[in-house]
Amino acid sequence: MKRTIPFLLGILILSGTSCKNDIDINAKWKEITVVYGLLNQNDTAQYIKINKAYLGNGNAYQMAKIYDSTNYHSNQLSVLLERWRNGSLIENNVLQKDNSIAKPAGLFANDSNILYKTKVPLFDDSQYLLVVKNNATGNTVRSSTTLVSDFDIINPRASNKINFALAPQQVFKIQWNSSPNGRIYECTVRFHYTEQDIATSKVTSYSVDWVLPNQETLGLGGGEAMEVDVLGANFYRLLATRIAVNSSVKRSAGNLDFIFTAGGDDLNTYIAVNQPSYGIIQEKPQFTNIQNGLGIFSARLNKTLLNLSLTSNSLDSLYGGAFTYNLGFCDPSPISPYYCN
Repeated sequence: MKRTIPFLLGILILSGTSCKNDIDINAKWKEITVVYGLLNQNDTAQYIKINKAYLGNGNAYQMAKIYDSTNYHSNQLSVLLERWRNGSLIENNVLQKDNSIAKPAGLFANDSNILYKTKVPLFDDSQYLLVVKNNATGNTVRSSTTLVSDFDIINPRASNKINFALAPQQVFKIQWNSSPNGRIYECTVRFHYTEQDIATSKVTSYSVDWVLPNQETLGLGGGEAMEVDVLGANFYRLLATRIAVNSSVKRSAGNLDFIFTAGGDDLNTYIAVNQPSYGIIQEKPQFTNIQNGLGIFSARLNKTLLNLSLTSNSLDSLYGGAFTYNLGFCDPSPISPYYCN
């Protein structure tokens, strides 16, 4: 049987003349602690960012500029980092408030950037439990992580010269073995160069970062062979887009750094969930590994190879190649066709 809305009720719904429109879309206030932290045993200090979520009646952008909308009051939090091994508590470290790292200007209040810091050494044979307690309300959040262990870089080696030459087209293989507890890997190639102002002879150093696609492991046991194949031509294409043509300077090529970053399993999930959505369904699931809160607490490890040089053929492609010939890179050798004094 087809059901109909009574005529009078239908009029009231459509016109709204006899209905109150005082609807409060805000839920009852609840304390929500937001935590961001990535432990790295190769760093000299560990920093944890702790804020609180906010919601109120009014302009959310204006509320964001008020310091205590997102920040806890002084000494309101106790932050502990516990080290556990084989089910036993090894040590308990109290993190100290630190505001030495300035927060850039933006949407949120930046008058004081509060982080929680410890310089205690970390060990990859242990598990770390973060405990954050609000001393005023008793609200407590927790999360735990294992560290990402060291891994072997197979190619390049410190003694290698890097061949990105355009002729013939070169594919350069970056290779490494995965580490225990490492799920996601990123490699950045950093190219250093200098500019000399022709009028003043002032020399300034610059760099360009070439961030290569992330790679994921199949498991977390370590020892998986990982590889990224890079086309040398793409290196010069990148420089052409990142370095402006400037006839008032002479440029000299420097060396390359290879910067590897390995991230834990939860960090990989967090990155994947928060990637831009391009499909019809724009609403994305929320991922957090913070018990009774929001955010991410995981681990990463950085490993670098510094000051690797380009081959002579690669430098020729930089000086006179199709993509970068007009950028003013010079060969220091007087007998070179690309020499400029």
